[in-house]
Amino acid sequence: MNRSPLAAALLSLALYTGACGPTEPDLALPAPPLLDTSTMEPLVAETLGAARAAVVAAPQDAQRWSELGLALDAHFFLEEAEQCLAVAIELDPTLFRAVYDHAVLGTMLEREVDEVAARFERAGQLRDDYPPVYARLGDFLLVSGDAAGSMAAFEQAREVSGGLDYEYDYATLGIGRALLDQGETEAAVERLAELHQRFPGDPGLATALGQGLTMLQRVDEAAAVTARQKAADEGKVQLGDSVRRDIMTRSRSAAMNFQRGEAMVRRREFAAAAVEFERVLTVDEDNRTARLYLASALMELRRIPESRAQLNAVLKDSPGDLDAHRMLGLFDAESGAFEEADLHFKTVARDAPLDNLGFQAWVTALGGMRRWDEALFRIEQWSAASPSLAEPAYLRAMALFNANRREEAFQALDAAKALAPGHPIRAQAERILSR
Repeated sequence: MNRSPLAAALLSLALYTGACGPTEPDLALPAPPLLDTSTMEPLVAETLGAARAAVVAAPQDAQRWSELGLALDAHFFLEEAEQCLAVAIELDPTLFRAVYDHAVLGTMLEREVDEVAARFERAGQLRDDYPPVYARLGDFLLVSGDAAGSMAAFEQAREVSGGLDYEYDYATLGIGRALLDQGETEAAVERLAELHQRFPGDPGLATALGQGLTMLQRVDEAAAVTARQKAADEGKVQLGDSVRRDIMTRSRSAAMNFQRGEAMVRRREFAAAAVEFERVLTVDEDNRTARLYLASALMELRRIPESRAQLNAVLKDSPGDLDAHRMLGLFDAESGAFEEADLHFKTVARDAPLDNLGFQAWVTALGGMRRWDEALFRIEQWSAASPSLAEPAYLRAMALFNANRREEAFQALDAAKALAPGHPIRAQAERILSR
């Protein structure tokens, strides 16, 4: 199959020109990683131990290094997996699975953009008919801020899809997201709307389309998209990546993955934590806690549509889940979906107290709808729960002013300044009350 260039997506990198087959077995190779298996589940320890022993027995065998790398990847020893796959590629640059997974690991470990792009280029040279090579590159470039390069990669994925709908559709979704990032909103909406007709239940697609429609001031259509997505039971745009699917199915230890994910969250390593919790859900798709952890990690990474999709999945099984409602309320308030945010916060407030962030987002949503009396009521609740906090005091002054209760507003501002004269929100409050 002829392959069109990926110059834009690959940042004009030089093509990989390594050997066409295995190198001579005279390389000075590192020892394979030696892991502490004492806390692992027996089957996991056995699997990794056997893969390492195979490498020790034949250290010049590229395939054995590759299998060890894939096994380590399956159990989320990502850096160790990357090291083993690098050795496998050095021994034999033609091992597609090793080259491709080495590229994917580059995205998961957040390696430099140029380096990751070069890895995908090597994979594309070995198999120019495998759409996930270009689709995953597109995802990575989009997250990295290179919307133009991302779109070029997704276009390539569509070109080599060979008529397979799921691969073509995944790439189409990627192009729509890239167009949104480039400010080509009408073109993005056109592509995403057509795809939404076929996949009404995909949360990420619905979120992207809703954002585009909102940017075009087509608010009613955006609301209809959200409603349709919530009513749909299925229909998700997925990438048919047989290599990664095979690797993921090797993971047999959801408990170990979960523990590693928790540790990474504590270290604020959110990208790695997200991958860890994804692994948990591959084995245990009904694990609510892992899904909430994943949503939280994705939120920290500002991958809002993906985070929202995880929260919607929680609510599909547990419509009253307060944690999911709280996080969705935050998303909706930030994105301007104020009525949706209000509903989420009302659900939470019926059964549990809100934290400061939740109160602030709720007040923002009520203010956005110009429901100032309700906003003042929630501010009073917030103040009662956190009497020493400055934010509700200043927000009370602004809400009173917007409700045309000017005299009370200036009195509230004086009280807020007495409580926290140097608070950053003071300037905003004074600016509003000076109008």
